[in-house]
Amino acid sequence: MKKNFGTLLVESGLITEKVLSEALQRQIIFGGRLGTNLIEMGAVSEESILKILSSQHKVPYAMAEHFDNIPKETLNAIPKDLLEKYRIIPIKAEKHRITLAMEDPTRLDVIDEVSFRTDRVIKPVVASELRITHSLERLYDIRRAARYIQSRSLAPPSEPAPPVEELVELSEEHLIPAGAQELPEVAPEILDPLDVSDINESFWSVGSRDDVAHTVITAGLRVMDDVFMLMLKGNSALGWMAGGNIAPPVEFGIWTMDITSETVLESIRQSRSIERLDGKKAFESDPWLSDLSWDVPQEVVICPLVLRKHTVSAIIGFSWQRRLEDDEIEFLVRVMRKASVAFEILILKSRILML
Repeated sequence: MKKNFGTLLVESGLITEKVLSEALQRQIIFGGRLGTNLIEMGAVSEESILKILSSQHKVPYAMAEHFDNIPKETLNAIPKDLLEKYRIIPIKAEKHRITLAMEDPTRLDVIDEVSFRTDRVIKPVVASELRITHSLERLYDIRRAARYIQSRSLAPPSEPAPPVEELVELSEEHLIPAGAQELPEVAPEILDPLDVSDINESFWSVGSRDDVAHTVITAGLRVMDDVFMLMLKGNSALGWMAGGNIAPPVEFGIWTMDITSETVLESIRQSRSIERLDGKKAFESDPWLSDLSWDVPQEVVICPLVLRKHTVSAIIGFSWQRRLEDDEIEFLVRVMRKASVAFEILILKSRILML
């Protein structure tokens, strides 16, 4: 039976089961690959990750230097739409062959499509998600999602990289019961917006972190006009998902801001409790809110998502015509508690798959 990446890391002695558990938790919350989260934690170097991946997939790996000084003709060897779609980078192009850096070198569908579009043989090499993400932005101006902030641990390898041609493989060391009548649809306007039964069902069936965010925003829009969900990662707030009546001035999926001691985000991160603010006062004290809207709402509500005593996310809600009622505030608190449990379920599922 082929061993998974996490098991190989533990068996190699690079990380402990405790570190693996923490990385899996971070992966569920913040997204990205397991190796990316381990590098960001400072638990494992990029090079160590690559050596394990190379041995696991039996392909060479590309190090930092292989992404430097790539000739223009090599960079242009593959259509940009394929680079962005599949997150790949050509690091060497010959007359009949392209050496292709990939996050997952086992994607034969990608290799086949690139080979068909370029009429060349594709030699896959594995590269870290972080390295490819930042290289796509640097070399092709393909902007990364906010989740991928620059990692201080993304350092050059400890040894000089061999020429590309000398890269070598490492050795392996919902249903209606039969006969039941379908119930008539209930007009949406007579539904209780604070009823959580359907929200419970949504959280129970989530399959990814984005499913959690989508459920949170859908629930938030029952009582607020616009909802923005952020990730709070280190000293940064990262745009994740948004919904409502307005489109933010910024491209929310790549929006980031520094969390300082003066921001309301730091306040809710420490207190782990909901904040409701007069819109005008909030925009004056936290000018970054203008990144989300040029106009000022009547009320701003910020509610944290707390997981294992840490504030890992928050929603910012705008109400334009009124202030929320107390039962609506309690509704939001309940939703975020349910979201926390949904994350725990995803973490447990991930852990099971890792065993």
